Formats: sequence, C-alpha cells, structure tokens
Amino acid sequence: MNENTTSSNHGRCIDRRTALTGLSGAIITLAGCSSSPSETNSTSSSTSPASGSDTNVFERVGMVETDLVVKLASDTEVDSVNLLNPAGDMNALQQVQEGVTQVSFQLLGETEDGYTPGDYRVVAVASDETIGETTISLQPELMITDLKWARNHPDMAWERDRSTWEQHAAFTIENTGNAPSFLTKTRWSNAPLCRVKSQETMEFGHGVLLPAGEATVVYSSAPIYQTEGRLGMGAHVNCDDLGTSPLTVTGVVQAGANPSYSQMIEYGGTNSSCELAIVDGGPTDPTQTTSNRSDT
Repeated sequence: MNENTTSSNHGRCIDRRTALTGLSGAIITLAGCSSSPSETNSTSSSTSPASGSDTNVFERVGMVETDLVVKLASDTEVDSVNLLNPAGDMNALQQVQEGVTQVSFQLLGETEDGYTPGDYRVVAVASDETIGETTISLQPELMITDLKWARNHPDMAWERDRSTWEQHAAFTIENTGNAPSFLTKTRWSNAPLCRVKSQETMEFGHGVLLPAGEATVVYSSAPIYQTEGRLGMGAHVNCDDLGTSPLTVTGVVQAGANPSYSQMIEYGGTNSSCELAIVDGGPTDPTQTTSNRSDT
C-alpha cells in the first residue's frame, strides 16, 4: 500500500473537521451501582446509583463531554460536593446553592490540565458532615489505529482550498476506555516535512475531545508529507539517499497514555522529484504518564 501524509497546525481551537464514529456505548461504573445503558450516548457516560446505603443522595454521576456531572437526589439537602482524586487529595469543591440539584467539575479542555486516570471519590457534605459518598472509575484507553495520506484518500473531509491539501494526513484515535480524554497536540518525528524544515520533531496544537467508546478522526493542518521547500522556506529532501525510514505520530493527551503510530516510508525518485510510498504501519506502545500534566 502506498500512502503519504501531512502534518497539523499550531491552533488550539477545536478542529471543526474532527469526525466521531461510535464504537460502543461505554458506561462509567460507580462502585456498588449498576449501569443505566439508556442514558449513554456519544458525548456522555453516566450511571444511576442503587437505592439504599449513603449513595442514595446521588441520582447520577458521570462524565458529560469535558465535565464530571453530579446529579443529586431532589430530596437531599447538601452544602457542598467534594471530588477527591485517586491519591486521596482534594481535587475540587463545589458549593451547592439552595434548590440546586446538579453540580459539575470540568476535568478536560483548553483551560484545564486534565485528570489522572483512576478511582475518584465523590463526597456530599452537609453541616460539615459527610452524608453520602460514592466512587467513580475514570479510565480512558487510547490507540491510534491508522494514518492516512490525503493523496490516497481524496474522498475524506480535507480542506481543499489549501494548495497542499494532498500532502496532509489524517489519523484515527480510538478510545476503548470508560472515560473521555482530550488531545492537546500532535508530535511528528522524522516526517518528510521535518526533513524539509531540518527538524527531527515537529509539534502542532489541537483541541479535540476524545469521547469514551468512540473513534475520532483528526486532520493535520500542515503538509506532513511535503518533500520540497517553498518560498525560500526549508530545503528539498534528498529522497534518493534515504531509502526506507520510519515516521511516528504521537497524540499528546490530557488523560491517559499518549498513543503513537509508526509508518515505514520508502523514499524514491530524485531530489527534484521525490516519490513516496507507505510500506506498512501500525500502533506502537503508548507513552504512559502518571500525571495528566506530563507531555512525555
């Protein structure tokens, strides 16, 4: 198979061309509670606590897009809801105004650092006493499953108003976990464009939600498979000297391990007229992070 790809841009805005394809209805599990599949959709995962015990103060706890949403039972009087991270430390606190039955904690997004995967304790407090507590597990599982070159896949949603659109790339990130993550940037190593710019690695900003149980297609906004310098910027790639060489793309995310994918590119032709071919490719071991603040 022959494929060539391009890289993404430096924006932090949500990519309007990001496509979502449902894989399965992922349901976040509350400790000691059964799931409510009817409440799961492409942008949220939630569960309904079982009646009895102190968890009956919660009607529903689950992720909705970037937020952890806590729905309180209508007959419960609560002063605040506390969120404790997997280390047992206070992650956030939300005051509950009179008559309010729902609070939310934003865990992902362009203004956030993300969260560390694991078990989170949700604690309801009234008059300085705990009146209800439950645990929710947040575990995104991410993998880049393919990397496509625009020239070989012209029917996809490329930005055709760009003269270099055929040199762009698109890759798919599958999240088979039970909680969302958020793509902040992509890191490209040894791509043709890196060789043009004389850089081993190039990074491009994104702001893409990765819902649980879905596959998200992310389009690059820079020509990753460009081999020639333009307008005095960069130098032509010496394609006749390179032979076969790997390209690697890594998604830097706010929660979970950073997924990576490598392709073997065969360089041919001449320095003035490069010919690229994708020999093969596949996912590589993700970069596991212990903290959502790591860019490793």
